[in-house]
Amino acid sequence: MTRKIALLLILLSAILCLHCKAEGQNIQYVDTFLGVDNTGNTFPGASLPFSMVKPGADVLMPARWTNNNSGYATGRPVCGYSINHVSGTGGAAKYGNFRVMPTTGSVNLRDISANIIEEYSHPGFYSTTLDNGVRTELTLTHSVGFYRFNVVNDADSLRLLIDASSLLDKGSTPQHLLTSGIEMISDTEIVGYCKSEGGWNTGEYEVYFYATISREPAAWGTFRQGRMSPGSRSEKSINKNDHTEKALYLSFPNENATPLEMHMALSYVSIDKAKENYFAEAHSLSFDEAVQNAKEQWAGYLERIDIEAPSEVKTMFYSALYRALLMPSCRTGEMKGWNPKEVYYDDYYAIWDTFRTTSPLITLIAPEKVSEQIESLINIGTHEGWMPDARSGNRSGLVQGGTNYDVMIADACVKGILDGVDLEKALSLMLHSANTEPEYPRLYGRGGISQYNSNGYIPHSIERSGSRQVEYAYCDFAIATVAEYLGHHDIACDYYKRSQRWMNLWNKDASHDGFCGFIWPKSENGEWKEGYNPLTLSIWNGVFYEGSSWQYSLYAPHDIAKLIELCGGKERFVERLNHFFEHGMNDELPGHKGFYNVGNEPSFLTPTLYTWAGRYDLTAKCVRNILDRYFSTGRSGLPGNDDSASTGSWCALHLLGLYPNAGQNYYLLTSPQINEATLHLANGKDFKIVVRNASKENIYIRSARLNGKPYNKAWITHLDIVAGGKLELIMGATPSNWGRKELPPSLSDKK
Repeated sequence: MTRKIALLLILLSAILCLHCKAEGQNIQYVDTFLGVDNTGNTFPGASLPFSMVKPGADVLMPARWTNNNSGYATGRPVCGYSINHVSGTGGAAKYGNFRVMPTTGSVNLRDISANIIEEYSHPGFYSTTLDNGVRTELTLTHSVGFYRFNVVNDADSLRLLIDASSLLDKGSTPQHLLTSGIEMISDTEIVGYCKSEGGWNTGEYEVYFYATISREPAAWGTFRQGRMSPGSRSEKSINKNDHTEKALYLSFPNENATPLEMHMALSYVSIDKAKENYFAEAHSLSFDEAVQNAKEQWAGYLERIDIEAPSEVKTMFYSALYRALLMPSCRTGEMKGWNPKEVYYDDYYAIWDTFRTTSPLITLIAPEKVSEQIESLINIGTHEGWMPDARSGNRSGLVQGGTNYDVMIADACVKGILDGVDLEKALSLMLHSANTEPEYPRLYGRGGISQYNSNGYIPHSIERSGSRQVEYAYCDFAIATVAEYLGHHDIACDYYKRSQRWMNLWNKDASHDGFCGFIWPKSENGEWKEGYNPLTLSIWNGVFYEGSSWQYSLYAPHDIAKLIELCGGKERFVERLNHFFEHGMNDELPGHKGFYNVGNEPSFLTPTLYTWAGRYDLTAKCVRNILDRYFSTGRSGLPGNDDSASTGSWCALHLLGLYPNAGQNYYLLTSPQINEATLHLANGKDFKIVVRNASKENIYIRSARLNGKPYNKAWITHLDIVAGGKLELIMGATPSNWGRKELPPSLSDKK
């Protein structure tokens, strides 16, 4: 009997495991609150992969907080639940439209906030219980937010305030309301619109909603600029100069503790299109069904990589994977004047951040989505003349570096994921940006391109001349890559030569802290700027964008071999990197912030540069040091802005032990913190990484085997991965000579 019971228990356990796998076991490791604080600005509300709506809580922020783009921060009073948000971005805030606030007390447009006493979230679902006596639950379909309100105290009524004018308004360029309106068109239907300007990229955008409520209110009224009109059903802007705030309030008897449900469908085209979205997605769907559908969608993506690792590593990995799928937002059919079937994505916020890690990570798990996003970039370029390097609210801007979509497209080309995409059109648009001075260089194109092409460099009288120089050179390499892929060998040859222009601002005589050779500001007449400090940090108006010369003088992703030569050879280059990281990761040293900055993109690739000098072991040591010191689970688990998941993706890729040099077809092998990983590839094959002797102490790959054969390179091609197979990495606490001889590619190697 005992044996039968044991067998029965084993069978039951197996069935439960299969059920867990079918439901999606990896989803349990997603912490949607990871990175919400410490300026990580991640979005903890309800979302789907690349969804247009992202309903979540907005909180009141102290005046000293200059930005909080997700609308959320721990411990702050909730002022409502708006329908659209971004995640992990910096700068001025965007969106926060059509905020809904439930209460059991009086409705006051000026202050209706309440504190969170209970909070819960998982992918596709978010819930809070407030001290005003209301529990709010949120879920969604792609274009529709689902709200469920429960009164949890003994109040006799529930009241809703629906604000047609709400905007997240923190930041140096806050959003400003232009026009808005709201109307009850029946006892259970509400519509509204809002037009605003400002925010991160300063442009205007219009947005519309169509909402239904599950039962009729007992009373209603409107607000205009804080003045209440009981019984009124409509408030609209009188003219384009009517910037007054407008809202609707509804009152519902709390009968039998029945939840009140609301569906809010969004559109960037019209109210009619919002209504169409509602009937297409949500009309026959219950709240609980929407929650289950959302969970299944997330599970489908998260199951594309299975890892075996300590629980903390799994949480960091799958939470990063989750955030990588939040943006950009798919808005096909939501552009006025376009064919509704033309693919459109918005909230590239910004490609300067995401081309390095987020897009390559998505390429491993959902290459079809990267292909769609590139098709969208081409469609935007076709309609507007320029592909965007950054975009939000249906408007392009702000350009932070080069035309980094060049690298994103090149990366997709060399990894073979662009079937059906018009690459000839893409190349034409890339060449246009590489040769045409833009009228508004912060909105699109390459500012200073005329001087770059005529003189070979950008003079320091033009803002961000140093960072633009090195980024334009790498973008030219990307253009050459795409041209070569398409068989345009003359164009490829020309742009490979142009890609060497980063050296035109290399001042071999400039020195600092005992090291010679830096990217340096140069005047129109060819004179180097005297007295320049290579630790100088700037953003928009300086020589380098969000960085210093120390950081950008290590940025030549296509030709690290040449960079090593200019720095004095491999040994001297290693000494330089050691100095860079020792100062950058010691908060007690003065001026350290001009050295390595863990949370900023210009230095994302830098920890792996040791590998080109034949010192893979120092790459492994550096990467482990950064991960252990700056990344963790929890609400403050990121070292600053997630930057549209680029920071989290950096972490996830290094946890996996595969770090891309974006725009090229290989990955650096670093220091994996997993025991095993299986990549379930889009072509139906699996690629398995098995890490032997994995532990916190064993940080070095001492030897490796690929498909059973010895593998001695500290890098692996994308083709090796998509072919399927098994990579075995044998780890140890001390380094070996592994990875020292066959170095990663550089442009100089082609000569």
